[in-house]
Amino acid sequence: MKVQTKSTILLKPSYEGKSPSTTDSIPLSVFDKFTYDIHIPVLWAFKPPTPPNTTIQKGLQKALSFYREWAGRLGIDNKGRPAILLNDEGVRFVEASADCTVDQAMPLKPSVALLNFHPSVKGVEELLQVQITRFTCGSMVVGFTSHHIVADGHSTKNFLIA
Repeated sequence: MKVQTKSTILLKPSYEGKSPSTTDSIPLSVFDKFTYDIHIPVLWAFKPPTPPNTTIQKGLQKALSFYREWAGRLGIDNKGRPAILLNDEGVRFVEASADCTVDQAMPLKPSVALLNFHPSVKGVEELLQVQITRFTCGSMVVGFTSHHIVADGHSTKNFLIA
């Protein structure tokens, strides 16, 4: 199986009306400061029909306008505290294709081959990365990789539903 990256862009929130200030921040809680400084990867596989990538991009941009922390960066706020900066710098959105069907690509056991469906997290500033991988059969895999500090499982679920 070969996965080829077609494009990589930063998606920023899409606001209706006036954009909010990009100097706001959310200070990290005591739990955020204590938790692991890691990205959490999740994969979802979908059989056809699947929406076009542009539809997914627009939906993601709209959701980011309500969940701004995902499009921010980790940093220090104006009071010197560790924080999520609500600077709307964006999330990494990767479009990729695989030269096989999704059934041929999905192993029955955990495998390092699954890393092909996520963007690399080495040295990234983005708190969220999404990779859409299309297969020859029309199926797609969505790789969702988010920083653990941004949200717990329940909050991530709410964002994904949005």
